Formats: sequence, C-alpha cells, structure tokens
Amino acid sequence: MSSLVYLLDHIASLWFLSLRSDIGVSIFKFTTFFGSTGFIILSALVFCSYLVWQKRYGLLTFFAGGLIVNAATIFFLKILVNRPRPLLAVVLESDPSFPSGHTANSIFLFGFLLYYATKFITSIFWRDAVRIIGMLGIILIPISRLYLGEHYLTDVLASVILSSLILFVTVKWWEKASRATHF
Repeated sequence: MSSLVYLLDHIASLWFLSLRSDIGVSIFKFTTFFGSTGFIILSALVFCSYLVWQKRYGLLTFFAGGLIVNAATIFFLKILVNRPRPLLAVVLESDPSFPSGHTANSIFLFGFLLYYATKFITSIFWRDAVRIIGMLGIILIPISRLYLGEHYLTDVLASVILSSLILFVTVKWWEKASRATHF
C-alpha cells in the first residue's frame, strides 16, 4: 500500500512541477492565501457575526463547533503522522505535510457557506455569489497546494475526504437539532 501511495504522490508532484511557471506561482500564491489560517479565522469571525446579526444562534453554534473539530482533527493528525513536506515546494513550511490544513479548513468553511447559501439566502444574486465563491474556494485551494508543491496528492485527498465528512456530520446534526428544537 505505501508503495502505491508513494507512486501516486510522486507522479502527481512531477506533473504539477511540469506545469509550474512564474505566473502560475503568482496566481496560486494568491489563491492559497484564501485557505490560510488567518483568512479562515477572519472569514469565520465575519460569518459568525453575520449569524448573530441574523439571530441564527443555533446554526452559529454548529458552525463554530464543526470548524473547531475540523481544525483540531487536522492539528492532531499532523502531529500523529508527522510527514515531512515535499522538497519541491515553492515555500517550505515548517509544520508537517499530512494532512493539508489549507485544504481541510477551506473545504469546511466554503462548504458550510455553500450549504448556508442554498438553505437560507433568498436573494438570487447573493445566493449565486456565495455559491460561486464557495465552489471556487473548494476547487482552487486544494489545487494551489499541489501546484505550489506544498503538499503531496494524498495529503490533499485525505483533507478533502476528512473535512467533507466533518462538514456532512455537522450539517446533519444541525438539521436534526433544528427540527427537534425549532432553532
């Protein structure tokens, strides 16, 4: 199994390296910022403030709780696995490679925004705007991590799967709780 993982990671890393250009690096450095811890925290605070303004306290609790569970899971997996970063990275970061925190946090945040837009935003313009932003974040941030060589393919795939699962459970628990208590 580990030789298959190594082979997949190696092939994907070489392919993304072959695509790398100065302009691509500039574009994806900009893109990857939107998955950074600072941006995720700021965006989460803005969204939480919006939920308070909308008096959606129950949803706020589930969003914040899910985001914390997601971030804690990634943090502990990084310590547990302690996988070194790829050597071909544009910027060598000091924390372990597995799983990708940028990917995991952006999947949860932008995925939750997609859910919120679909369920609660009635304005077609704003619903579509939030959906487009959400989809771009979900698609482009994981690609940026691979393009910049900051992570292996399996780091990113694991983050997508794990954070999607945490997002799914968070949303399902919220829906069940909101039906039972009329949040």
